[in-house]
Amino acid sequence: MYAILVVLMMVMADDAKLGQRFSDLEIDEAFRLYLTSNILIMELTGAKVIRLPDGKRVLISVASTPLKDESAKDRVRAEKVCRAKAFANIVAEQKGVQVAHMEKLEERTRLVIDEKGEKGTSVSDFLQVTKTKVEGIAKDMPVVGRWKSKDGGVFYMALGIILDKNGKVIESVP
Repeated sequence: MYAILVVLMMVMADDAKLGQRFSDLEIDEAFRLYLTSNILIMELTGAKVIRLPDGKRVLISVASTPLKDESAKDRVRAEKVCRAKAFANIVAEQKGVQVAHMEKLEERTRLVIDEKGEKGTSVSDFLQVTKTKVEGIAKDMPVVGRWKSKDGGVFYMALGIILDKNGKVIESVP
């Protein structure tokens, strides 16, 4: 009973911290402890694997996108974008990311000589392009959390599953 009280007090304290950083929190109770145990899990996007003492693993993928306005259309867009990004995070964690990087430097010099003397200009253009590509297949995962930044400018979504020791999805979450 004492342990439950301590955990409940910790969750209440964490909720106060969450309210300072986020708004409109909707988190599945089965994943609440994992998402809120460290504020960075909710704030930094990407796939995270949490290993539990009993051998189970919690896989959570967090994605975010800026919100343009409060319209239903923008919320639907944000949901679609975050779901795709969250799946891409999972595939990237499993398969890696293909990165292509290109740099181009173009220099031009112009020299004018006339009766007044010499005038010169030199112009350098530098272009740097980095592209990343993730390709693969990920199994469907349920949405386990949605929230916004405190100012409402960024929408976050978390997908999550719990796996047993053998890597099979546990249907009934404790």
